[in-house]
Amino acid sequence: MDRLIGRALNKLRITLSILLFSLSCHAQEAAKTSVVATQTYPTAGGGSFIWLTLVTLVLAAALVALVAWYIKRSLQIDLPNSSIKILASQSLGPRERIVIVEIAGMPYAIGHTPSQITMLLEMDPSDVKNLPQYSPVGADFAKKLTNMVKKGLKA
Repeated sequence: MDRLIGRALNKLRITLSILLFSLSCHAQEAAKTSVVATQTYPTAGGGSFIWLTLVTLVLAAALVALVAWYIKRSLQIDLPNSSIKILASQSLGPRERIVIVEIAGMPYAIGHTPSQITMLLEMDPSDVKNLPQYSPVGADFAKKLTNMVKKGLKA
């Protein structure tokens, strides 16, 4: 699983490198064009190259931030040998949720907000036996990504 994520991130890095290289080539070409235009025709100012560079940097930073946010939101890695397991989760708002976790064999209901985690209830193990199997959203994404990579390697 980690190897597949590593491959996906490497492909993303290569794609971003190619994109940034092509943008820098475009910026150099624009600079040459503005220099030629300045030599043959008088212009009011040479600020177009600075604006192009600034816009390119802002777009690249926004793209990196967007990719990092997406990876953080979609790839929730569950450690298989962990003594903490998420049994159920229910969202109460955009950033608030109630989570039933099992820590060292004992189930607990906890409240989770961006600034605080609060234990709401210590539960009896027999109370959680009838809960459906919890699967985080990232697990479906990981399975789809694995299948796509396998199909891509076979082709």
